[in-house]
Amino acid sequence: MENAHEILEVGPKDFESVKDIIYESKLIDEKLLNLENAVLFIKDKLDRNKAKIFIKKEQDIPVAFIVLHYKVSPLSKIKYNWHISYLYVKPAYRRKHIGREILLRCIDYAKKTKVDHISLNTDTENFAAHQLYEGFGFVRKNFISNYYYYEMKLLY
Repeated sequence: MENAHEILEVGPKDFESVKDIIYESKLIDEKLLNLENAVLFIKDKLDRNKAKIFIKKEQDIPVAFIVLHYKVSPLSKIKYNWHISYLYVKPAYRRKHIGREILLRCIDYAKKTKVDHISLNTDTENFAAHQLYEGFGFVRKNFISNYYYYEMKLLY
């Protein structure tokens, strides 16, 4: 039996099981990018092993997900890092440390792949996210048009 608190990795063949929560999250501003195209983009990255998706389920229903994208270092063709492009927890499950759990699983995965750092962008107004990321050791590096860019160096 599956552990109710386990964070699971979603493979390409299981993508359909998370498509609904990705649509529900509305993390993509449809004024900027068509939602259907954005979901297909994530699936394509997953199919080509350039992205990882981790989900948290409650009663076999996805309640949270995180997407890691493979990011090649501009300084080296062989070095890469992971960038958290989306983190979403359904509203009814917020304030229950699920974001923390799924982020921890993501950081553990990044460490296992021996990358130098993990990065993300978050809205300047998303104060709960700032607290979460800074609590894990992410450092705010830049301001990019309504977003903060954060990075966390990974030590082994």
